Amino acid sequence: MSKPLGIFTEFNDLSATEQELVRLAWKAAESSALHQLCFQSKFPVGAAILAANDTGCAKVFLGCNVENDFFPPAICAERGAVMAAVVEGYTRFLSIAVVCQKVPGGSPCGLCRQVLRQFGLDAVLLSVVDQESNVRRSTSGELLPAASGAPLSCSTLSPCDQRMVRRLVALKSRSHVPYSRKPRAALFIADNARGKQAVFSGVSDDNASFGGSALAESVAMRAARTAGYSKAVRLMVTVEDPVGINPIAGECLQVLREFGAEAPVWLVGQDSSTVISSLEELLPDSFGPESL
Repeated sequence: MSKPLGIFTEFNDLSATEQELVRLAWKAAESSALHQLCFQSKFPVGAAILAANDTGCAKVFLGCNVENDFFPPAICAERGAVMAAVVEGYTRFLSIAVVCQKVPGGSPCGLCRQVLRQFGLDAVLLSVVDQESNVRRSTSGELLPAASGAPLSCSTLSPCDQRMVRRLVALKSRSHVPYSRKPRAALFIADNARGKQAVFSGVSDDNASFGGSALAESVAMRAARTAGYSKAVRLMVTVEDPVGINPIAGECLQVLREFGAEAPVWLVGQDSSTVISSLEELLPDSFGPESL
């Protein structure tokens, strides 16, 4: 497992504004519990975001996790607070406090990380780690870091891996992307319980309701799960640029997390060069099954 994200900081060492954000995040989590909004997970979470608008005015917005009879419509505390802020025009995030009542409960999930990054990479993230409100202090820009490896020419890979890369690149043309205009393909290689290996394909599939779109990586991974292949996994995905920024959506990294925290990830660029990374690197200090 990767080390915890951020620097441990005692509550008393936080600024007065940061201390108040932590207190408000606790209250938001208590609201989720009080009103039984987390009736599926029994895992109350609260978030408080200090954000500024175009005139420089700052305001705090709260969110708690709100679950649904069906899991996908559930919304996390962080994204609830984000929506409350941006609808009022407060789109420059300054500080974010997150509390899981069952501390230590982990850092934001991949979906929340993706949304938080959209509104500033320098926002201070305060993840509460104990009942005394001590935190781990980081920034939203650290939530989805880039891969650190150097690109490898396709010709330097093994013959088997070269075939996989060619197969992946050819698959990209099957993408249905009339709205995003961003074709993408993924291969998910996994074993079943008997040790038999199989390869599962996925392409991006846009939907007129943008939220109903499916990402290539998730399509491939869930096909593997359906077929009973969930061990010794490896994800390969086409990306525009395998270096510089994290090229995989937080949602897909979160899906991969369910297969294990150390899954290898191969990022294949437009010239078929490949950066070999891992879930541990791209989604550090991730929220997984053991966090609940």
